[in-house]
Amino acid sequence: MAKKFGLVLGSGAARGWAHIGVLRAMEECGLRPDVVAGCSVGALVGGAYLLNALEAFEAWARELQPLSAMQAFSFNVARGGLVNTAPAFKAFAGYDRRIETLPVKFGAVAVDLGTGEEVWITEGSVIEAARASSAIPVIFHAVRRERRWLVDGAIANPAPVSLARALGADVVVSVDLNAVPRVLDRFNPPPPHTFPPPVLVSAGEPLPAPETTPLETVTKLIEDTRKLIDQQIEIAKLRARERPHLFETAYAAADIFQMHLARAHAAVSPPDICLEPDMRDALPTAFDRADEFIEEGRRAFLERREEIEELLA
Repeated sequence: MAKKFGLVLGSGAARGWAHIGVLRAMEECGLRPDVVAGCSVGALVGGAYLLNALEAFEAWARELQPLSAMQAFSFNVARGGLVNTAPAFKAFAGYDRRIETLPVKFGAVAVDLGTGEEVWITEGSVIEAARASSAIPVIFHAVRRERRWLVDGAIANPAPVSLARALGADVVVSVDLNAVPRVLDRFNPPPPHTFPPPVLVSAGEPLPAPETTPLETVTKLIEDTRKLIDQQIEIAKLRARERPHLFETAYAAADIFQMHLARAHAAVSPPDICLEPDMRDALPTAFDRADEFIEEGRRAFLERREEIEELLA
């Protein structure tokens, strides 16, 4: 019996355009998943793929400018959020189907505001499932579904490998967009200064001829030490004057939170292969950088292509 291939597309807001590149690379390799499990933007891209709307979705993503994405949304302070995403999703309403009718098993992760529990959406409208899974708290409106108010699944399970396994996947490839988080590395202490290791000489061997005189060696050591101290003093002065900014702190904290949350879930339900596109330079709001994000996703998949094909063989 052939192994069932499960693809997990994780959360990441605008970074989710990398999922398009993963899917394109997968198609290039002649692979098609039997199961797709998505969270947040991963549910959105995965849903577009299963609805045969990926080409239209990719064209839309590549045309976005820094502010044009918001023009498709409606600002309305209600239902627990600032922005109503329904108008944007209506643009793809013509592609919508019920999850039960898809040729591939599909599930999206959301969170119940009333209980705090993780919710797996495996039936009903694909578009509504994606909208609930990607309802970022405070920013986007919560979505009403069967007497529940649902929000973004990223606050519970950013890369839902467990859902893919529950849907029957034997081999799971997970795409974790938060594995390489955006941290404020300018506040990271520099590595300690290291000196070259001593030259080891076996007993009986003649000592190598010195390249410099002892006086030159001591002089260089003193000069290097002085430069290092001056550098450390300057770095300390700069850090004393600078503090983390509000929004970059929020971005970094969200990344770090999702990184640890995904790691915790992976410890319990690990994927067979985890693709980790390097998205540390990608703000979650950078919807206008689809070209480079798509290429990064494609690169991440092709880099592990042989391993994936071997597992599925």
